Amino acid sequence: MIIYMNDKKLILDDDKLLKKYIGTGLESDIYKCDNKIIKIYKQICLKQRLNEDNVKFLLKIKTNRILLPLDIIYDRNHEFYGYTMKYIKPYNKDDIKKIKMKKLLEELKLIKEDLLILKDNNIFIDDLHDNNFIYNKKIYFIDPGSFDINKNRSKTYIELFNRELMHDFLIKYVIFRNESLNKNQKKLINELFPLDAYICDILEENKIKNESVYEYTKRIIKT
Repeated sequence: MIIYMNDKKLILDDDKLLKKYIGTGLESDIYKCDNKIIKIYKQICLKQRLNEDNVKFLLKIKTNRILLPLDIIYDRNHEFYGYTMKYIKPYNKDDIKKIKMKKLLEELKLIKEDLLILKDNNIFIDDLHDNNFIYNKKIYFIDPGSFDINKNRSKTYIELFNRELMHDFLIKYVIFRNESLNKNQKKLINELFPLDAYICDILEENKIKNESVYEYTKRIIKT
């Protein structure tokens, strides 16, 4: 297979390509090449995905934890074919429970910073779920394929939308990961972490103790 990464020609023979293959999704086949992920678009895709103009726009934006495209990929006919992203080696996500809350707070601050950067660039996030984030002693979001650039909506609305979407994700898949919560516990968490504030700001205001995420969650829900 011949592809062009930006303007650089790459020839990938079938055997080498097969060894680099690490998975597939609705929008693309995924390969690992050195320290990058190459997403090669499928001919047919039934979900929203980034087009060439979207990728070119996102290439200019620098983020910390919400990863965006690094290079644009063209096929041998110089037609838009996909993009690359930074490769992050995955660790066991359940190990999040072992880290200190102060470390988690640092990660949440970087995620907030990214959300504000995306808001300033009129970008809606989407498709946040357990398969689209990686824990590697840090927290990374690895699939911007359903992000939407919309200059017709106010930045205030974009910030509210993104913050609430991220809020729900962080509560379910990070802070209270694998916790079976009853109705009263869910109500308590909703009261402690209202949607009108970033989680990192709430934790900082409450002056979190020197405890692990596991210890913190057990103390909060009292189990």
